[in-house]
Amino acid sequence: MRGRLSICASLFALLGGTALLCAATQDIYLGDSVRLLGLQEVAQKGDPAAVERFSAKGWPDLYAEKNRDHVLVGGVKVFLEDNIDEKKGKLTVTRRDYDKVLVPLLWRLPPQLPGSKRIVLDPGHGGKDPGIVSAALGYTEKAATLDTALRIKLLLEKRGFEVILTREKDTFVELEDRPAAANKLKADLFVSLHYNGGAKGDASSAGIETYCLTPAGQYSTNKASARADITAEPANRFDTFNLLLAWNVQRSLVKATGAEDRGVRRSRFAVLRPLNCPGILVEGGFISSRAEGAQIANAAYRQKLAEAIGDGVIAYVTRVRSKQ
Repeated sequence: MRGRLSICASLFALLGGTALLCAATQDIYLGDSVRLLGLQEVAQKGDPAAVERFSAKGWPDLYAEKNRDHVLVGGVKVFLEDNIDEKKGKLTVTRRDYDKVLVPLLWRLPPQLPGSKRIVLDPGHGGKDPGIVSAALGYTEKAATLDTALRIKLLLEKRGFEVILTREKDTFVELEDRPAAANKLKADLFVSLHYNGGAKGDASSAGIETYCLTPAGQYSTNKASARADITAEPANRFDTFNLLLAWNVQRSLVKATGAEDRGVRRSRFAVLRPLNCPGILVEGGFISSRAEGAQIANAAYRQKLAEAIGDGVIAYVTRVRSKQ
């Protein structure tokens, strides 16, 4: 990551990068900046003035709109730290959002890790902790996460991966023991599986979201505590890979299910902070939702979710696999 950003810094310098910064701020002109990453602006008939689109052959498109708190990368919501702004008729993003969100996703040279063969799947909750419980069906999050994990395990093992679960039955596992197990096993990837729940009485909220660890110095999208917004954690060594994994899995899930895209988000969840490998946390839909909860309780739909997560993991591994 450090090397890739230093290359971008060099590009800024070579191409007059200081001119890309808005006067008296650390905001960056979006269009001028993403051109350094190989994208070109494309116009679409009917777009308002406050919209900019960028494209490159064989690469995910970028869509940005003034005052939005996210961009669309390959059609998938990716949340930013600050809303998109406009200066002198051009859209702007903060320097941190450019460096920590756009560069990792859109930089044309692939980052590389030596291997991604051992995957630890973490079915959330278990035992005395049921997680979210469907009011209509009595179906529990702990049952859904374990079933989904077992399905993913089978799929990935058929593709040659070694897959280990943090729990294989209805048992309670302490939060800190989950990433500790991944570290002890020298995992290459960690995927924590959860399902969402709305506020009390909310039976309509729905959609899928995927979390990666918040980069050091950046705000979490859930705006946790002041301390959490500035602290570097062990897994921040893998910020680029965390984001790429989250984006690939979220894109695969939304495409496969047609569920509402609640986006790629950032948080300092306890299961992500101490990892010695890239990791994400998936919220595969709302068990509390009347409609989506009924889908999650259906084995065929959980199989669809499992296949989508597996496909997202494989797409990520293909992107970062070392060319040694």
